[in-house]
Formats: sequence, structure tokens, C-alpha cells
Amino acid sequence: MNWLSRFLPGGGPSLSPVQQGTLETIAALPAPDLNRVHYETRYVVVNAEVGPEGGAEGGARGLLAVGAVAITQGLLHPDDAFQARLGSAPADALIGLLRFIARAPVVVFNAQFNQGSLERAFEQHLGSAPVLEWLDLLVLLPSLYPERIDGQARMDAWLAAFGIQRLERSALLEAFAVAQLHQVVLARAGAQGLTTAGDLVEAQSSRKWLRGA
Repeated sequence: MNWLSRFLPGGGPSLSPVQQGTLETIAALPAPDLNRVHYETRYVVVNAEVGPEGGAEGGARGLLAVGAVAITQGLLHPDDAFQARLGSAPADALIGLLRFIARAPVVVFNAQFNQGSLERAFEQHLGSAPVLEWLDLLVLLPSLYPERIDGQARMDAWLAAFGIQRLERSALLEAFAVAQLHQVVLARAGAQGLTTAGDLVEAQSSRKWLRGA
């Protein structure tokens, strides 16, 4: 049973045959090989933009837009990017994001916010959240660069620590900024023997365990 089956039981949002067919295509893609070295791994950096649903201030806050950019062979390519506003077709926007991710490891800064916002939107508009491999730079950066910042810090602090400029705040431009932080993570991780995506997953889990101990 693959993760697509979680979308299909009745009682959830009604998806068109085209939408279901696209999800089937995505589900047929192979799971990421976490044993590949970073140079051979395609990472997808994702950023969520949230705000009052319906545009009314003070209302419930939900996912408004998503931005994503890929890092391939350690390089950031501006043309390998995705952005969409949920608007009146949220299912299409989220399916487009999943098609862009193509089951690659997903990188975010602050998983509680970004992963949480995305998974709630998947549940609401697609019926369920797919199983993805998430990497949180909020957790990884302090363990890799303790000499820069001691402990967890906001994204602005990490960007300043590495001289990365934060441009106009939008989902896509924020994803580009986080992608540059991930390139910094990959450089130090490789030097410390964390040479694969699986190594980063294990390091992240260890860091979370130590924080909870």
C-alpha cells in the first residue's frame, strides 16, 4: 500500500479524475534513496505563507501560498522552482507542489510552522497528508554551527550569521533564502562525515532527542 491510498477513501474532499490521476503518478515515483550522497540527492526547500482565511483580519489563519526551490548536485537553480497561491483552487496548488517535490527530501526552516501548515492544508484540501521526509534547519543549524549561534534562533539571525540577504517576503523568495542556508548545512555536514540525506535525518532525530531529554 503506498501513500496515495490515504487520499482515496470516501468522506474526504472530492477530487476530480485528473487530480487523482496526477496523485497516482506522483505516488508511483520511487521513494528517495537516503543513502545517496548530497551531490547525488535532489533536495526541495519549501516555505509556507499563511494569513487570515478569506482575507478577513482576525479570522482563522490558513495556508495562502507556497514556494519551493530545488537544490541539485549541491547547486541552487532559480529556474527549478515552484510557487502557487491556493486561491480558489487549493487542491490544484497543493498537487502542483507535490508534483514538484516528486518525493524528494523536503527542507524547511521551522517544521512546526511550515510542515504543520502544509500538512493541515493537505488534510483539508486533499483528504490526507502524504508521507514525506522532512529536514528542519531550525534543528540542524545549531548542531552544525555552534560557533555561529549557540542554540536555536530565528531565521533572520541565521541569515545574518552567514551574510545571506533576505529579500521581499514572499513564499518563493523565503524558500530561496532557506535554500542558501541548506547549502551552508550541506557544506558543514559533509566536512563532519554526514554525507547523505539519511545522515541528516539521524542527526536531526538525535538533536530532537537531546532537547527532549
